[in-house]
Amino acid sequence: MHRRTMPNNYRVLRNILSKTRQIEVSQDMSYVLIYAFLYKYASDLLKNHLSSVIEDEPITLDEAFKNEDYRRQFRADAFNMFGYYIPESELFFDELINEKYTENFFIHEFITAFSENVKFPTDSAYEMYFKYIFRALKRGINVNKFEFEGENHLVVKDLILTISKLDIFEREFPFERVFDRICDSDLIHVEKDPEYINSLLAAIITSQKTHLEDIYNPFLNDASSLIDLSHKYGEGIVHVHAKGFSQISYCVGIVKFFICFFDLDNVFLNYGSPFSLHNMSDTEFDVIVSRIPPITPRRFKRFSKAQNEEIIKRKNMNKVRSVLSESLGIDEDALENDPELKNTIDNLAVKMSRGKNPADELTGEYEVLKNSEYLFLINLIHSLKDDGIMAVCLSQGFLNKNSLEILRKYLTFEKNYIDCIISLPDELSKSKRPEVIVVFRKNKTSDDIVFIDLSSKYNTVPSRYRVSGTFNKNLLLTRETQDKVICVYNKRKTVDKFSNVVPLRDLAKNEFNLSTSRYVDTFEGEFVRLEDLKNQKEQITARIKKLNKKIDMMMDDLGIDF
Repeated sequence: MHRRTMPNNYRVLRNILSKTRQIEVSQDMSYVLIYAFLYKYASDLLKNHLSSVIEDEPITLDEAFKNEDYRRQFRADAFNMFGYYIPESELFFDELINEKYTENFFIHEFITAFSENVKFPTDSAYEMYFKYIFRALKRGINVNKFEFEGENHLVVKDLILTISKLDIFEREFPFERVFDRICDSDLIHVEKDPEYINSLLAAIITSQKTHLEDIYNPFLNDASSLIDLSHKYGEGIVHVHAKGFSQISYCVGIVKFFICFFDLDNVFLNYGSPFSLHNMSDTEFDVIVSRIPPITPRRFKRFSKAQNEEIIKRKNMNKVRSVLSESLGIDEDALENDPELKNTIDNLAVKMSRGKNPADELTGEYEVLKNSEYLFLINLIHSLKDDGIMAVCLSQGFLNKNSLEILRKYLTFEKNYIDCIISLPDELSKSKRPEVIVVFRKNKTSDDIVFIDLSSKYNTVPSRYRVSGTFNKNLLLTRETQDKVICVYNKRKTVDKFSNVVPLRDLAKNEFNLSTSRYVDTFEGEFVRLEDLKNQKEQITARIKKLNKKIDMMMDDLGIDF
């Protein structure tokens, strides 16, 4: 019996995790790792393609880079196929390791080699996103510290060398999964979307939608919810929109989208508050998907800081330019070089971004929601297409917190937005906070809500790409469990001790408390009638009185007085 060989990338990943247990990981090291994975993937992808171009030619890659004709061909191919170009063969990741690793200033060479030399086409989203990471890297680290202070610089050098041994084309343990597990560890401090939640969210959405033109995630976290959903759809997702509410999550999201084959020209990633209006002009979404962290006043205040709207502006400017050039026949050079015209387009793009505020519709008893930290949910629903769906994971407090009663009344009784509520197994939650999935529809046709209780009746399987020590239990809900949930939801079925379809009129009886336990009875024991309990109590009380009277008589006979 042959022992199964460990995949190369899995072995390298374990090596990386092992090395970093020797030191205290700081945020500057996190940025170095993010940059290293971006550099490795971009370098190896391009090098592989360029090597294939000259595969049948009597010339080496190094020689081809010295030939002007080949260099022009390489540059054109790279811009058209990948959105970037590395102009010298010695700047490829592995070549740099071979040539510079033993030098004293290797880390400085490593950080500048890619960031200061990679080239991009004009007006490229790749340039905008890559250069954001480069700026974050330079702001976030002290190169001199890595070069000269303590033993950390030796570990950082060793980590870079170890990353160079990864195979970006390996299928058994893919490169993107290695980066995913790095983000899931203590090496990169970014909020993680659990795999079992992403899998169920994706199953719900794919059961409702066959094609996605526009999808949005207001809380990007580690971007895994959008990545997992894209795996379900393949090429079916056209435009991806998201907000990274921290610099580290924004950088991680860029790298993940890039190494998971997203065209960054169709990715509209904004760094800013998830609570503000999305403001993507006239963009409406087929799907909104997200795992929303618990909303506290402190977090709400932190997230509500001023945001960067550059990407929104870029999209709107491109729309205006497209209309002016295609519909009105204005020359593209004039659009780019005429200062007055450029200023007009810029102002128009800003006005397009402002949009209409859905909070203006909140009147009467619902006016208090204008100051609620959960107002963003209403804004999100308004940004859906008429047949759009929003599936989000929320803290269970959303269902029963007294202060949110008016919000729940508005979302159910007033607007009929909530379509389904699914309680999740507590034991699978890494956060140790009970969580639920809530499905919203903009234009529902039924006046009820499907409640599904997954707290006890579910089965799990190990994750395919599990790595010991990187996250909680490496468990996913089985396909059968997911299929049962989807069947019950789509057919709106009531299943004993599992689901219930509740008319909206019944919610008022429970003061709009939406806890699944209020509507799905999962009790497994025998029921006892209150009348029977009352009779038993009365019988026991009577026997006690009779026994006390008998004891008093015996005391009198014995002459004992207490």
